[in-house]
Amino acid sequence: MEDSKWEKFAALGGVAFVVLNVVGAAGTGAPPDPGKPDKVAKWFNDHAGAIKLSQFLGVLSVIALLWWFGSLWRKMAIAEGGRHRLSIVAALGLVFSGTMFMAANATLSATALRVDDVGNGATIFYTLSNVLLASAGAGIVTFLAAVSVLALRANMLPSWMSYLGMLSAALFLVASIGSANDSTAFTLFGFLGFITWCLWTLSVSFELWKHPASAGAPGTANTTATASATA
Repeated sequence: MEDSKWEKFAALGGVAFVVLNVVGAAGTGAPPDPGKPDKVAKWFNDHAGAIKLSQFLGVLSVIALLWWFGSLWRKMAIAEGGRHRLSIVAALGLVFSGTMFMAANATLSATALRVDDVGNGATIFYTLSNVLLASAGAGIVTFLAAVSVLALRANMLPSWMSYLGMLSAALFLVASIGSANDSTAFTLFGFLGFITWCLWTLSVSFELWKHPASAGAPGTANTTATASATA
């Protein structure tokens, strides 16, 4: 099978990532107010199965996202002329955010598995999960900023995708304040950031499917010269 076809299949990982996370999040219902221990404990009891399923779907989504990033990495490497500065920054940001995301989900899943043992103490673990998830925003901001800047500089992606990525990064940056504040307002910014990130990921996935890097996507033919001129 031609390399471009493998890249296309890997690009579908972005779609799988979005679907798996949306399904996982939808099953757990509306998040409780962390300031109300009784509501938090009830949420864990009522949605224990869905929380554990969300953890498993989250694991699958990270696998899909890493395969997807393989295709994006190749496109970024071509755009940078092989110097890998922003592509490395993007990779580190993605790994950091994925680690924090999985730690947040694992905390929820562990609490759901032992909810009868922790009782109202579930609030502590729920808050820890929110702090980890808000901290993941720093990695997503780094990832989106690196990809968007390179896309604009080297004409790697349509410009509107870069602006959508920057909007998502700005929302996640505000949401990251939630790592030191349990106000539900920052949860809203995180939700909006997630929605825009999903839209961005689907858009980039379509672009990677339509124009795989190995097939010579529009805008990549001259990216080496462009990167050299703008470095």
